[in-house]
Amino acid sequence: MRTTRWAPALALVLLAPWFAEMAWGGFPFTDIPLVLLFLAPMYGSAALLIREVARRTGRGWPTILLLGAAFGVLQAGIVDQSLFNPAYGRFDFQHPAHVDGIDVSLYYLVAFVTGHVVASMAAPIVVAECWSRRAAEPWLSRRATWVVGVVYVLASVLNHVGVKDEEGHGFQARPVQTLAAAGVVVALVVAGVLWRRWPVTTTRVPPPWVLVAVGFLGYLLYLPGETTAALVVGVLVIVGVATVVGTWSRSTHWRPRHAVALATGSILVGLVMPFWSEPYDTSVTADRELVDDLVAAAVCLTIVLTTAWRLRSLRVRRSPAAGPEPVRAT
Repeated sequence: MRTTRWAPALALVLLAPWFAEMAWGGFPFTDIPLVLLFLAPMYGSAALLIREVARRTGRGWPTILLLGAAFGVLQAGIVDQSLFNPAYGRFDFQHPAHVDGIDVSLYYLVAFVTGHVVASMAAPIVVAECWSRRAAEPWLSRRATWVVGVVYVLASVLNHVGVKDEEGHGFQARPVQTLAAAGVVVALVVAGVLWRRWPVTTTRVPPPWVLVAVGFLGYLLYLPGETTAALVVGVLVIVGVATVVGTWSRSTHWRPRHAVALATGSILVGLVMPFWSEPYDTSVTADRELVDDLVAAAVCLTIVLTTAWRLRSLRVRRSPAAGPEPVRAT
């Protein structure tokens, strides 16, 4: 009987909500433990389940990314419904690029889903796998998988109810919106499960520092402003990065350090974004905001440095299928 590997699983449970919601600042640093405790059952459980499906079925990163996109649509469209709510907290997520009828902003659809794919799923999974000696294997027993699934459902229901009362102002998505979101979720899940491996190539792979730059610049600048023009730029950046990384990752020269480098680039955005983003509590003083932002940036930097140290300490060469599996499009 397979036993649960608790250490990497717990790391993933904590990393997922951190990268998803807290790495960009905005939260008082004294609230970090409570926020993690509240969000970890939802984000962490989803990340564990998605990784478990991919590893149990022997599928690679395309499956993880597609299931991560499904999670993004499910979270924003059905769980917290921020995608459809015209007054979510103090934010307007209906513009730009508003689509009548379904009442959704294509800009925020791309922003939310891409954010969940990269920050909620990909980056924490890469980091957690880097620290695991069983990076390409399932981490959960079958019983633990069912438990994690139940925890995720309960946490999502709790989040839905809590957000509806606190941030949603009682908003309830229309049936057509919920059905549209559910349809996209199902399509992405089916695509992820049925994804077929592509042939391996011998394409040359750039050095890790190039992938750090690609991850950093791509994630930092893929939506340069809240305009329709920014949406076009974002789509082009996403397609471009997905194309080149997909090509590199199918190469026999791709190694675990390349996947870590790419994820590291996206994590390093956490050194910049806290100082650009407004705090959730706009009444906070400038000095307190600076402290909170410095703490968020310091945590991201610590994760990057410890992961780099871990990767350096692995002296034994491992095949691409062993260490944190690359973003292999096969």
